[in-house]
Amino acid sequence: MENKLSNKSMETIYGLERSSKDFNIYNIKKLLDKIGNPEKKSKIIHVAGTNGKGSVCAMVDSALRESGFKVGLFTSPHLVRINERIRIDGKVISDKEFDNLGEEVLDLQKKFNIKLTFFEAIAAMAFIYFERNKLDYAVMEVGLGGRLDATNVCDAIISVITSIGIDHTENLGNSIREIAEEKAGIIKEDSVVVTLNEGEALDVIKEKCREKHARLIVAEATTEIKSGLKGDYQTENTSIAVAVLKELKINKKDIVNGIKKTKWPGRFEFLEKNVLVDCAHNASGINALVESVKELKYDKLILVFGVMKDKEIKEMAEKLEELNSWVIVTRPKIERAANAKEVAGYFKKSIVIEDSIKAVGYAKKLAGKDDLVLVCGSIYLIGEIYTVFKKSPE
Repeated sequence: MENKLSNKSMETIYGLERSSKDFNIYNIKKLLDKIGNPEKKSKIIHVAGTNGKGSVCAMVDSALRESGFKVGLFTSPHLVRINERIRIDGKVISDKEFDNLGEEVLDLQKKFNIKLTFFEAIAAMAFIYFERNKLDYAVMEVGLGGRLDATNVCDAIISVITSIGIDHTENLGNSIREIAEEKAGIIKEDSVVVTLNEGEALDVIKEKCREKHARLIVAEATTEIKSGLKGDYQTENTSIAVAVLKELKINKKDIVNGIKKTKWPGRFEFLEKNVLVDCAHNASGINALVESVKELKYDKLILVFGVMKDKEIKEMAEKLEELNSWVIVTRPKIERAANAKEVAGYFKKSIVIEDSIKAVGYAKKLAGKDDLVLVCGSIYLIGEIYTVFKKSPE
């Protein structure tokens, strides 16, 4: 992903640890306590889950703005520019504001002798920025898990838990129950919780709600309200967003129009007539993507696939094989990316083009006018492809 940094403070923030060996929220909480707890001064809708978090955040944000509210949005990761992570009323934070906030947080770190990770620093910046701009609401997406995520220092008015699947097992556990327990860690005392999970994941959420005396809303599946985001899998995300908005007493007209106007780059998005990109980056995400692609009409499918090494690559490849596609395996330009030659071994037949830009270029050469090029497997891969098509996710 491309990052245009305008001063040294941003370079320093990028140099912070990506994750602490001691996974906790102690340091960010300590820093925010020192400056008057800005995270406690916004009405926050807090969104956790394995898949669909960003889409739900985008829909809720869009509908709240449609209703006339001033809304902050914090999401991660970004596709092209780090500024995308922090927005107010749909506009990304400017380079100058971002740099100034970064410098401020670094100074606070030094002043109080508190060591933040990269994500903790960005989350702290968002909390400060939102508090100073006197929002009506802030929509905050969890980065990883929930219980120990940096965003979990807030006191949310609504906690949302989207679809739960197996992902980030090194941090969250190896079973749906263990992962659900981490996600349900965002549930606060006497709060409201919205979900559309079922089975074991729902059982865990119910248990946590009883423990925290929280009111649980199990969203009703709806096909009546259509999202501006494409893909059959968005129906579930739309249903969750509608339940949240109804709880906030947003009128139906604004819900319908806001969700219809929702834009969230990289989710079942056509960058060209026959080039489709999707940020599906784990097994459950790929399952949903494949079912949506099966509904499309095309002669031949050319798949460009690049994935992180910690994902369920075998399961993802097996599901993608159902599309009977030409497979080009590539490698996103990030250290955590899986070796392309090793990934290729999970497909019955594939070729390897390490450079993602060249891989997509070759796929386009193979594709006829009625064929489809599908790029998926990693959010980082989609960010790289955005730069090829000179698309702005802002």
